[in-house]
Amino acid sequence: MKKFTQLLALTGGILALSSATYASDAIGPGDSDSTWVLGAISGSGSNIYAGEDRETFLLPRISYNGEKFFLKNGSINYSVFQRNKLSGGLTARVDESFLGDASEYRNNEILAGLIERDSTVEGGFYLNHTTDLGRLNFTLLTDLGNEHDGESASLRYTFDLSAGGWNINPFLGVNWLSSNKVNHRFGVSTAEANVFRSAYDADSAINASTGIRARYDINEHWDINLETGVSYLDSSIKDSSIVDDDNGYYGAISFNYNF
Repeated sequence: MKKFTQLLALTGGILALSSATYASDAIGPGDSDSTWVLGAISGSGSNIYAGEDRETFLLPRISYNGEKFFLKNGSINYSVFQRNKLSGGLTARVDESFLGDASEYRNNEILAGLIERDSTVEGGFYLNHTTDLGRLNFTLLTDLGNEHDGESASLRYTFDLSAGGWNINPFLGVNWLSSNKVNHRFGVSTAEANVFRSAYDADSAINASTGIRARYDINEHWDINLETGVSYLDSSIKDSSIVDDDNGYYGAISFNYNF
């Protein structure tokens, strides 16, 4: 609660320096400007944990683009201010780990016996700087559920391009994770160490990422999204005895109904 109060105070300070109008932060580069977007996304991505194969997924996709309140990419957000090209607000999301359910890895001899890493709720604030070329986003999050007491910060630039009826949005990003958060996901305590994995106490990490998303409006209500990306992992993650990859990759396709 103390961390959340500090974040609210910081956001309030930013608000005091801004105008009182709201920002259209719900609509990012290339996004549909519909109020509701409902669909399904299917794809495949790397599982960087040792002994695990690439994972496939099929999930619902739900976005709500309100004037101030909006749901986007698994997060709940509230737009607080807009000042020329700068805008910002509050954000919260669930932070989950593959190690959150022991039944998922009990047949993996490298991971079996690891203590489950419970999910938690993270909250914080975001800032956007938006121009015709694209959007620069900064997001700062902290653990509100006191599960790992970690923090993270991300900086991402998404380009706003188009060609042949497609919205094309390459992106570049960096993501910082505190040592507490890295250890929650990839650390190994002395009690968990065995012949298959050594004890590991991680430092903070900075990961880089890049990718591209393309969206095409099939008609007034339906669209298709194609996306792919790669994350380049920091040595603090790669050096863990339960991690087997240097990078993480994903690709996905989604169909959405807009109204």
